[in-house]
Amino acid sequence: MKKRVLLAVCGALAIGWQVTTPAAVVPATPSASLHSSSIMATVGAGHYFLQNAFDVQFAFVALQFGKGRALGHFRHRTEDETGTIDFTGEVTCLAVDSANRRAWIGGVITANRSTSPNFTTLAIHEVGHDIWFRVLDNDHGSDEPDRSTFVGFESDAIPSSEAYCNMRIWPDVPVINARTWPVTSGNLVVHP
Repeated sequence: MKKRVLLAVCGALAIGWQVTTPAAVVPATPSASLHSSSIMATVGAGHYFLQNAFDVQFAFVALQFGKGRALGHFRHRTEDETGTIDFTGEVTCLAVDSANRRAWIGGVITANRSTSPNFTTLAIHEVGHDIWFRVLDNDHGSDEPDRSTFVGFESDAIPSSEAYCNMRIWPDVPVINARTWPVTSGNLVVHP
């Protein structure tokens, strides 16, 4: 069922779409068949608890045809003790590990609606700068929930979204799936 939903959403994305709220993706008219094995895609929406304390709403769609440029959009939103943290981005890169059902999504910030001073005072949080996150699709025969990270930003260690997607960082120390958080409601799919 999840694969059919992914294919329907990705087909609708071939012309265009927008993230209207953190938990909703609104597709446009379908225009392409996605039965090709050269398509990488990931889609999801829901909630997870960042650091087991902050309810994060998320929505994203990312796809890539063959070795072409990735496209899509994403949004992550939460509240911390100092205000709102709310980023929207346009996808520019996607990497998929099909065997482990992992995906790395990178892009550029298209809107920063944050009020928290921790996310409004640095240049790396401004529109046009790189932003990224990674996800794990645990839904195939597993009792474990899907997982997501919060968004990350440009640094000396990871200077761009493209570097992030190419590096495919997935720490399993000190615990398996380190710095990822269980999806508490919603769903995500990594394809293939």
